[in-house]
Amino acid sequence: MALHGYEEVDHTADIALRVWGEDFPALLRQAAYGLYHLMGIATVTGGCMDKVFTIPQDTNETILVDFLAELLYLAEEEGLALDGFLFEKGDNDISVRATGRVISAQERHIKAVTFHDLTVESTTKGVTATITFDV
Repeated sequence: MALHGYEEVDHTADIALRVWGEDFPALLRQAAYGLYHLMGIATVTGGCMDKVFTIPQDTNETILVDFLAELLYLAEEEGLALDGFLFEKGDNDISVRATGRVISAQERHIKAVTFHDLTVESTTKGVTATITFDV
């Protein structure tokens, strides 16, 4: 198995994504890439944009949901898909510095990221999680 990646997994009512990475920041990156894949996002070429936002320090599960919820918001409200991420831990939050592009097409709408059966697990190979999305 690759050190990092994502794959769609079967779910009865919604859609789910299994993600893994060598560490938690890698897991967050793969979750973002997987989210955009599930949404069928295409972006314009060129014209990279910078975006900075913060996420409150909490459990890994809450950080993951908050991070993906922010990406959903940016996709829906600003038409922006991010693909380059730098994470910096502060005392009370995590600063996310990202680059991205304007969305040119989107095939599927995702309403929300859920906590349904969400557990971020550490293994000998890294970190893994299965995330369920409300569609």
